[in-house]
Amino acid sequence: MRRIPQIGALMTPFPWHVEAGGVVGDARAMMSEHGLHHLPVTGDQHEVLGILRLSALPDTEEPLLDWMETVPCLESDTRADQVLEFMAESHQSVVVLTRNGHLAGILTWTDACRGFARHLREPFLPPDSDGVA
Repeated sequence: MRRIPQIGALMTPFPWHVEAGGVVGDARAMMSEHGLHHLPVTGDQHEVLGILRLSALPDTEEPLLDWMETVPCLESDTRADQVLEFMAESHQSVVVLTRNGHLAGILTWTDACRGFARHLREPFLPPDSDGVA
């Protein structure tokens, strides 16, 4: 019998992140350099304080905390269906995943769509196939 995977199977593990003491301009440059749309902000113990969204950041030297948004944090061993349902019901485009209260990963709508696409292909493509006939 197949089991519903934990959200850790879909998340981006060990995401790029910044510590809270930085400035917006540096975070924006990091996000542009690495092609990131969301960037978790952490405290001294890697606890999640919030998230930055590239689309909302100006090019400024203001403190990160002035531009940080709160974000739902869920444990990385939560079942994937529960997290996806939560995202849909609460209209969240991103959630941060934690393990024992520390940053473990990030899950965006893009990650969820990629995971669902893989799930749909599983019964139809052999495991070693790249999908090309």
